[in-house]
Amino acid sequence: MEKLNLRTPQKRKIIELQGQIRAWERGSTAVFTTGCDALDALLPSHGVREGSLVEWLGNGDASGAGTLSLIAGRRVSPEGRRLVLIDTRHELFALSLSLLGFDLSRLVLIRPASERQALWACEEALRCEAVGLVWMSIERLTGTSFRRLQLAAENSSGIGFLVRSAKAACQPSWAEVRLKVQPRPFLRGSLCFQVEVAASHGKPHHLKANIMIDSLKGTLYGDTHSENSLSLVSRLAVATTHRRSAGA
Repeated sequence: MEKLNLRTPQKRKIIELQGQIRAWERGSTAVFTTGCDALDALLPSHGVREGSLVEWLGNGDASGAGTLSLIAGRRVSPEGRRLVLIDTRHELFALSLSLLGFDLSRLVLIRPASERQALWACEEALRCEAVGLVWMSIERLTGTSFRRLQLAAENSSGIGFLVRSAKAACQPSWAEVRLKVQPRPFLRGSLCFQVEVAASHGKPHHLKANIMIDSLKGTLYGDTHSENSLSLVSRLAVATTHRRSAGA
């Protein structure tokens, strides 16, 4: 009998299907909105699914990947659960986070001394059921470490946002969706970023939308003229997901 290579696409698909089966066995899965319809439309479940990872890819600090993911993460984190921010670059501060709308009483800010410590903290936080969302900026991530993070989120029904360089797009991923973020010219006086689906388990690739930041409210909104028209199949899939989440 031929031995199955763990690195083959077939094996990877089997593991993904096993994860989907476990999700079905646990019952309906909650889906949380980012508060921005245009951004939700890019995501496989028309929102962020509990027990999943989302990768945000960008080139440099000005890409917008960090800021957009922080604002979206604040919104999708379930009520009553902690938000853990793992700041490997030591760039996050209480004042700036409060201006983005974070409730500091729910926030845990970790500044690890190394990426090894960051990975350990991320996995432990994702395993904790009291934590609703873990946000981490990280450059290097092996396939094994990525898989451990994915399993930790799945087992606790938590959510993980990973901010990485756009160079990571050529590496294997265990995230449910990869979003590539690029800065755009100011639109109607607001900071604007193009968000593109680089890889996804449930959406066509290369869907994109322009997402703006309301600096006064600390929220995201979309440019309705840039949104993609979803196919009928995609819309039906979204509707089915919402019915299942609602227990219909």
